[in-house]
Amino acid sequence: MLVGRHLTRPKAAAARALVFEVSGDRDRRLWLDAGPGTAGLYLLTRDEALRIAAAAKGEVAGTTRHALLLFRKHLSGARVTGLRRVEGERTLVLEAGPATVAVRLRGSAPAVTLVVEAAALATFGGPAAWPLPAPDPRRRWDAVAPETLEAAAREAREAGRPIHRALAAACPELGPLLARELDGTPGSLTALRARLGDARPTLLVPGELQSCDDADLAPADAVALAPVALTARPAVVLHPRTWREAAAAYLEARHRGQAFAARRREVAAAAHRDVVKLAQLEENLARDLSGMSEPDLLRERAEALLASPTVLPPGATEADVVDPREPQRRLRFAVDPALGGPANADRLFDKARRIERARLQVRDRLGATHVALASARTRATAVSAARNLDELGPEADDARGATFAPADERSGPRRYLTGRGLTILVGRGARENHRLTFAVARPEDYWLHARDVPGAHVILRDDEGRAGPEDVREAAEVAAFFSEAREQPRADVHVARRKHLRAAGGGPGRVRVGHSENVRVAPRDPEGRLRRR
Repeated sequence: MLVGRHLTRPKAAAARALVFEVSGDRDRRLWLDAGPGTAGLYLLTRDEALRIAAAAKGEVAGTTRHALLLFRKHLSGARVTGLRRVEGERTLVLEAGPATVAVRLRGSAPAVTLVVEAAALATFGGPAAWPLPAPDPRRRWDAVAPETLEAAAREAREAGRPIHRALAAACPELGPLLARELDGTPGSLTALRARLGDARPTLLVPGELQSCDDADLAPADAVALAPVALTARPAVVLHPRTWREAAAAYLEARHRGQAFAARRREVAAAAHRDVVKLAQLEENLARDLSGMSEPDLLRERAEALLASPTVLPPGATEADVVDPREPQRRLRFAVDPALGGPANADRLFDKARRIERARLQVRDRLGATHVALASARTRATAVSAARNLDELGPEADDARGATFAPADERSGPRRYLTGRGLTILVGRGARENHRLTFAVARPEDYWLHARDVPGAHVILRDDEGRAGPEDVREAAEVAAFFSEAREQPRADVHVARRKHLRAAGGGPGRVRVGHSENVRVAPRDPEGRLRRR
């Protein structure tokens, strides 16, 4: 199905993934993945590839962006002449004219490497998957000697190492999942080989994928793709109709979980930094407040100086005067030798006023800091309890340095998916509308806005020109709902390509539309109807 076809239009699809179009079938995509737990070479449909890319949140590593340029130069338009696996190893090789793509599945750092004329030109993922490992037919899963696995298991036990890792190293084709099905005895290998004789697409998941929260999919072992059900891994077992469908569901679930886990780590780290920073600030303010002189004591000394009949002698550095409030008590305190008694009293009164103002300011700031610290701690707790990506707040770039706010007041566009998997972005407020339209949206994306009434800017992603009337209608319903026309039975909505817009004067969020069409729809709340991302 792939050999003999040409690869065209490579794009970065995820942090460590590229996707190619395949000639002769506009619906086919070749997905090259070097992510941990997802590494491989997958032949998908266009819609499947788009859903997976949306689940991955479009985050692309710098090495992947750099590799894309060289993959585009050497593979775009190339004809696939061969596809094979290195015997006894977890390495795939795709040959396309003068170029070779090596995909290493094994190890903690999988990688995809482009090779031209025996030189590795570009790699994304881990270290280069080149040179290729030497093939070793004796380490194939259906040829490995039971004695080899038995010896590997025995050595692992004696050294206190995990047995499944030793078995996977002795027979790489098994991989870590199937290696866990063995105990090193010949009987367990015979039983596994018998089960693999009836291999079929198998997904092991924590529950029905449609009902799983992002947090359910975040653990590295939450989802597994295997040729048989795994006895060492109890879970809900699904059997998709084809390997392609199984691979697509697996990739989407894993990338969705990985995007959530990465974002949760980032937001949790930011929340922790806020808690530490605010706690330190609260401690410092409390220390400053306790270290300030009491204004009443300064006024008492000033009044004593003014009431004293004795004039301070020239050059005196200390006053010893009677307390006018308690004549039996004397007050001793430092004074400025360059000033007389009344001038020193004025100075003490002025210092008391300044300290009083400062104490009020520090108290106010201490109170605000206490409230902010409580909010930050609440936010940190909420992050640890979050179940889905949208519960983690705005995008990381927007969230840095921001004060945490309730979920319905957070910045960052709302995100939904149309029924066909296209992304809908909805702005919140004038400034974010402006940023969404003129900094985030791409030229060919659709821009939608309720006609003649205030409302949110809505962007319908259309990277590959596949948005159809149904996608536009769903986005228009969202634009109508997030506007002042939401209570009307029907509303008119502007629909324009982003390239036909220009920023207009009069404040952020105002646009000048060069060309648009009108769509009349019923405003509809996307919550519970469109999937939120």
